[in-house]
Amino acid sequence: MSSFDRIELSIDPGTWDPMNEDMVSLDPIEFHSEEEPYKDRIDSYQKNTGLTEAVQTGTGQLNGIPVAIGVMDFQFMGGSMGSVVGEKITRLAEYATNQFLPLILVCASGGARMQEGSLSLMQMAKISSALYDYQLNKKLFYVAILTSPTTGGVTASFGKRVIEQTLNKTVPEDSQVAEYLFHKGLFDPIVPRNPLKGVLSELFRLHAFFPLNEN
Repeated sequence: MSSFDRIELSIDPGTWDPMNEDMVSLDPIEFHSEEEPYKDRIDSYQKNTGLTEAVQTGTGQLNGIPVAIGVMDFQFMGGSMGSVVGEKITRLAEYATNQFLPLILVCASGGARMQEGSLSLMQMAKISSALYDYQLNKKLFYVAILTSPTTGGVTASFGKRVIEQTLNKTVPEDSQVAEYLFHKGLFDPIVPRNPLKGVLSELFRLHAFFPLNEN
């Protein structure tokens, strides 16, 4: 499911206002693989997806409630997080903090973007710092939505095989599925796509975020 579809599913028609659309990745470490240069791959994904990067960020209304939302797109380089993705999400969190908006981050990602080296790894700390200020200092409400596919780097992509071959142990068949992780307390409810907007709306109301047209 593309980021465009997810935005259409969650945000009220005519209220989507994108942010930082002009930010694009460069080639900070001049990465070249055997296939094609990193910059050429970026150009190719931009043409094929209509996106400038692997995340769309912006503001809109969800059942009339103003929200800040970032939606990652797996179709753009596996939703990998490089310097631009990290910067856009950080700026979104900072904007939501300053404007006292509820924040939604929709994850569909394969992890850090290796073509940018340590710069991609830095983004995790940067985003965590912005979210720390948002949640703990400002006491605002943040929702992370993990969609399919969302992986923890190699752990989720081929971790099961690595464990079995390295330790010679059998890993349970369902050990990396949503239901198993839910029962282990890794995340809160599993919500189908269609009722998701209503569930988010109720959560925001519980945390004192109300529609603009409601007194």
